[in-house]
Amino acid sequence: DGSDLWVDKLMHFFNFIAPAILPSRFQKAGLEMDHHLIVTIGEYDDGTVDRFLERMERFVEEENKKSNEEGNISVLVNECKQKSDETSLSAFRFVAAPAFRTWCVGEGVQGVSVDYALPNNGGEIPELTPSPSDKAVIPLKRMRYSHFGCNVVHEDLAYDLGVDVHEAKMSLKKSVEKLSKGRLPAEHGHGTEYSAPVDTKERWMKMDPSNVMNPGIGGLSSKKFYKD
Repeated sequence: DGSDLWVDKLMHFFNFIAPAILPSRFQKAGLEMDHHLIVTIGEYDDGTVDRFLERMERFVEEENKKSNEEGNISVLVNECKQKSDETSLSAFRFVAAPAFRTWCVGEGVQGVSVDYALPNNGGEIPELTPSPSDKAVIPLKRMRYSHFGCNVVHEDLAYDLGVDVHEAKMSLKKSVEKLSKGRLPAEHGHGTEYSAPVDTKERWMKMDPSNVMNPGIGGLSSKKFYKD
């Protein structure tokens, strides 16, 4: 009956009235740059911060020297000047996923969320149409955010009503695994939606021979002792 959506609809409405959670300089950088990295560093009494800042300044100088030849700046650093800046950035990072749900409900569209792991070296952004034979629909909105270092990526994709979102998700899975040489799913596991690799299924069956811990996971049988 839609009663479980009224809170999201209210938040979507008030979003256009409420002030922005991010300070203006971060908002401006968000519009100008296409990738953003939040870095928190700590001092361990051995010059950790000084070494990090020295390496970062050298990296920024080298990268901007390359791009300045074309009249652009490729790297921009915004330092948190006060505690409220840190709080705003941290809140923004953690509310991204629930905010996507609110946006989809408010706009009356379908939302799909996935997570996948890309190779440590490489990791190109997966295409949404891996081959000409695929009929995957390009999403209305595509949000990507990841764990810097381990290359686990989260994606939120919005589609029009009527689009087969399961087909779109499986198409993205194919792109991740065939073209980007990654694995989908990653951090949040297979659940009962994705079929796990054969060696993974065999390991699970060995660990749980009676099939009482996670029946039906990863494409396995949901019956006791994995009976068909």
